[in-house]
Amino acid sequence: MALGDLPVVYAFGYLSTPTVEFSDRQLSDLLIAARRHNNPRQVGGKLIVLEEGERVVRFAQWIEGPREEIEVCIQRIFADTRHGEFDVQWQGETAGRRFAGWDMAYDTYAPDEWPGAAPGLDAR
Repeated sequence: MALGDLPVVYAFGYLSTPTVEFSDRQLSDLLIAARRHNNPRQVGGKLIVLEEGERVVRFAQWIEGPREEIEVCIQRIFADTRHGEFDVQWQGETAGRRFAGWDMAYDTYAPDEWPGAAPGLDAR
């Protein structure tokens, strides 16, 4: 099935707040684990991190791929006690991938840059 000329993928976009402190090493470990999990499942996306000084204060994430795999990822994300205060921005089918070729892209932003970084998670 396709929407327009692009293949349909299932996507999930959300914002969350960390419940624990994240060091650079912990963020790196999180990304490595996500990439290892995502690659064989054809899941990709992007993690955006808001940092105030050296402290992580907010996450924005977009994941995309086969519906069954994204639903498993959603369950894992909501079960992860390292973050909470979820604000789901998008969940459903979308035309094409935003992050084709990425297991998990990653960017960090300072508070003055954040307003332009996270919006658009709800864009189809």
